[in-house]
Amino acid sequence: MKMIFRPNININYQKKKRKFFLSGVLFALVLIILIFPTFSFRFIEQSAFYVLNPFLKMKAAISGWWHNVEAVFSEKKALQEENNYLKEKIIQLETKIALDEAKNKEGEMGKIAFSAEEKNKFLTAHIISRPPYTPYDMLIIDSGAEDGVKEGMQVSAFGNVLLGYITDVFSDTSKIKLISSFGEETNVFLEISLTPAIAIGRGGENFEITLPRSINVNIGEKVLTLGKQPMLIGVVERIEKQETTPFQKIIFRLPVNLQYLNQVFLLKK
Repeated sequence: MKMIFRPNININYQKKKRKFFLSGVLFALVLIILIFPTFSFRFIEQSAFYVLNPFLKMKAAISGWWHNVEAVFSEKKALQEENNYLKEKIIQLETKIALDEAKNKEGEMGKIAFSAEEKNKFLTAHIISRPPYTPYDMLIIDSGAEDGVKEGMQVSAFGNVLLGYITDVFSDTSKIKLISSFGEETNVFLEISLTPAIAIGRGGENFEITLPRSINVNIGEKVLTLGKQPMLIGVVERIEKQETTPFQKIIFRLPVNLQYLNQVFLLKK
């Protein structure tokens, strides 16, 4: 059976109706323009503005809010940068003050420590390298064989604080091994009880002494070297005791800040 295609009459009708409407609107606009030469599209603009107005207001509000946010962040960033700058300046000033104090103290202690006679017993040298630029518990000074430096010389700060000994001598420089080097042993005694002991270096300018629990030791007590002319090597900072052992550990460190120390004294042999 042969099928016959019939166009949809309703669809064609709707298309024709739409075309007719658009043609009528266009014709009306042309007619209005011809009849009213002063005609403008102001009412169209007003209508469009009326429709877009809420969106324009929203855009303005968002722009204003974002501008305020940017201003806040910009101000915060500026304050942070200024704060960082001031912190750096404070650190620089504190470091300068500390260095000046160390230099003044070094000069004063040098004057007090030695008489005219005693000064002849020592060589003076300046530290040119220290941790962390050298291995820990090692210093390098600017004096060597040409200046009379010899291996084994005793090295002190201010003339009364034992630091270590010369281990390597070159023509114009030398190495100092600190007595706080790991495993290094120094014969000492405690200032108050006069108890003799052995201070063992633990590295990083730290020491440890092991004594019976029965011996009374005080925080702040000085630790001095044995010998005719005792020298300071530290002050007791911490005491560790355990109920399970009959011993106590005395913890202390070199009493000199090596980062600020510039000059050392070498005892002539």
